[in-house]
Amino acid sequence: MNTAEERNAQQQREIEALEQQEARAMRAADVSTLQTLWADDLIVNSTANLIVGKQILLEMVKTGRLRLRTYERRPVKIATFGDLVVTTGNEASQLVGETAEYKMFVSYMNVWTKREGNWQLLARHVGLIAKGKPEPLQ
Repeated sequence: MNTAEERNAQQQREIEALEQQEARAMRAADVSTLQTLWADDLIVNSTANLIVGKQILLEMVKTGRLRLRTYERRPVKIATFGDLVVTTGNEASQLVGETAEYKMFVSYMNVWTKREGNWQLLARHVGLIAKGKPEPLQ
């Protein structure tokens, strides 16, 4: 492998680990970790037909308006472009809302950027594939 290929492979491993860390932080409502992983200028296009930024999302997590009982992220493709990395994949989750609980299966695209030596999630788009009744807890 040449140096560029090695660098891309290393970046892909780093981002795959960050994808899972961010998913665990969302599941655990770990606002401190999310604060670090999300860029201040983060923009998210969600399945709720909302386009929101970091502060609104953090507030939703803090107040429990965005709460996940389960959350599994499956990256399918990770493409590197220097200090920009795009990931695509699928997610399965069970959301606990103010009035209802439901499970969702979505496709996603995340854009990560490296700033001051650290990777941060810069943009995210989530597309709904299926929504249904939650599975019973075991």
